[in-house]
Amino acid sequence: MSAVIFEKINPRDKRTEGEEKLLNVLKNCPRFDGWTVFEQPHIDSIKPDFILLHPKKGIIIIEVKDWNLCLGTYESGGYIRGTDGKLHKKDPVEQVETYKNCILKSDLNNSEDFVSNNSDYYGCIETVVYFHGPSKEEALSFCSNNTYTKIWTDDDIKNINDINKKLDHRQYTWALEVIQSKYNKDGLLENMVSQLIRNLQYADYNYERKKPFKLIGEQLELAKLKQSSIRRWGGVAGAGKSLVLAEKAARALKKDYRVLILTYNITLRHYLKDLCSQQFGLDDRWKLKQNLSVLYFHEFLKVVAASYCIKLPYDEYDIYNKDYDFTKDWIKCLENFMELNPLPYELKYDYILIDEGQDFRGDWIRFLEKFYTKKGELFIVYDKSQDLYEHGIWIEDSEQIKNIGFKGKPGSLKYSYRMPPEIIEKIGLIREKLGIDAENILIPKNNFTQISLLSKMEWINCDTDSKEDKLNRIDLKIKELRENNQLEDITILTTNENTGVDIVKFFSDKGLKVSHVYDMNKGKNTKKRRNEKWKFRGGTGRLKVCSYHSYKGWQTPNVILVLDSCGSENIVDIRKNVNNAIFISMSRVKPNSMNGQFSFTCFNYLDEYDFLEKVF
Repeated sequence: MSAVIFEKINPRDKRTEGEEKLLNVLKNCPRFDGWTVFEQPHIDSIKPDFILLHPKKGIIIIEVKDWNLCLGTYESGGYIRGTDGKLHKKDPVEQVETYKNCILKSDLNNSEDFVSNNSDYYGCIETVVYFHGPSKEEALSFCSNNTYTKIWTDDDIKNINDINKKLDHRQYTWALEVIQSKYNKDGLLENMVSQLIRNLQYADYNYERKKPFKLIGEQLELAKLKQSSIRRWGGVAGAGKSLVLAEKAARALKKDYRVLILTYNITLRHYLKDLCSQQFGLDDRWKLKQNLSVLYFHEFLKVVAASYCIKLPYDEYDIYNKDYDFTKDWIKCLENFMELNPLPYELKYDYILIDEGQDFRGDWIRFLEKFYTKKGELFIVYDKSQDLYEHGIWIEDSEQIKNIGFKGKPGSLKYSYRMPPEIIEKIGLIREKLGIDAENILIPKNNFTQISLLSKMEWINCDTDSKEDKLNRIDLKIKELRENNQLEDITILTTNENTGVDIVKFFSDKGLKVSHVYDMNKGKNTKKRRNEKWKFRGGTGRLKVCSYHSYKGWQTPNVILVLDSCGSENIVDIRKNVNNAIFISMSRVKPNSMNGQFSFTCFNYLDEYDFLEKVF
């Protein structure tokens, strides 16, 4: 079995010649069969070039330097003469030894076991500096007074690549010489390697963003650019609606069109911005910054007002009557001003793309048409099964869509390419049990989703509705999931804000970094909630705790739903909220891109829904 290689996730960070040469050897030389290799993994604030791990042989940290040591700027002992004429210590041996110490002290929870059980535990991680270009003599001279770190040059890489060469540990590390390390006593090395691999492995969110997603089937056709087009397109959960928008935006930007993407939720805005960046790839990325705007709708209204230097009539934070439609007055205020003043260039968009269109309203779209140049598209995607804000399925209502410009019936994406088939089947069974009439989610015929033995779906009825019970159950589940997942790949969804705040405080007190969407004073303050939503985004390495409303459009390998009080006394509202919470929570699950693993867990504290346990 060849080496498992986790290449660095930033394709814009070009490899040096030495890094490229060493990576090719690690990929192709049979000597590294069974090894796991991480290229430039992020460990807190350090980033070694390569970490090699083998459960029977050992761990090697390699730092690569493409330095021309013949130049007068380099002097023995690891000194470099700066532009100020002074010598500065820049010793790669010291650098790689610092990496080793950081890993032993902070990244291995079991490092104390190594200390207590092995007087020479320090030797289980070996360090190497590989100089690409210089001779061995030049490299050794530069790195004088070195005791532990091995110094490699191109001749050493050549010998390592020759499988017939016997390697001496004094030059090439014990790990490359021995069949089994002396640190395997009581399985300590194996446990250490296993834990390090878990800690170093990229979160699925980051791993996916190495390169653009490939579109499938009808997604490809839908992502093509059209001119002078106003369309709406429905789609089931997991059909790739957001992906189509991001791909369409990327294609338009590359043709120098101006693009506006709008959502209703603040949190979804961050996700879409990252997705557009990913789909755009390595092309001329200044276009991405110059010609793309990703905003939530009310933020866009504020941007328009700011462009005209006018004040909107009400502050949304100060409106206590939730039935009052302040959005209507904001739009009216802007329209009155726009009738008398020309539209600035920065507010003219060739492509206006709207995600979660069911959350919008017909008059909002008619207002947005004022900013549409008609050179490209005004394109809306929606899912009528996720009308959480009770705007009705306006987008399919002939009265509400008058004068927008839609032609014919809306199209629909009926196949879910993202959700695991097991999740889709369970959603169908739950809808049947709850008597929910909704559009069927179809599984593609040629679904080659990787099956993982680690995947699990659970519905756990909980007898005691107490804070302690909830926190203890969630804590145990998080510990279980962290055996094979990063925090980034775990999301806890709630139906009750107070429960969410308790969960955030609990894990924050345990030292975990948490992103959330709540007012931590349990005052349900809109402004404080919104401040947290601005910080709620992927790629931060944090555990996410979120209301099910705010997690629409997102996706993750592991979802935990805490189903308790839904903040309503009306039985009809409770049922609707529960139905929505279950559907949205399950439909956010995706297989991990690296191993196919996924999980859904519901901790149910509502007795009337105990019967759903049988579905699982």
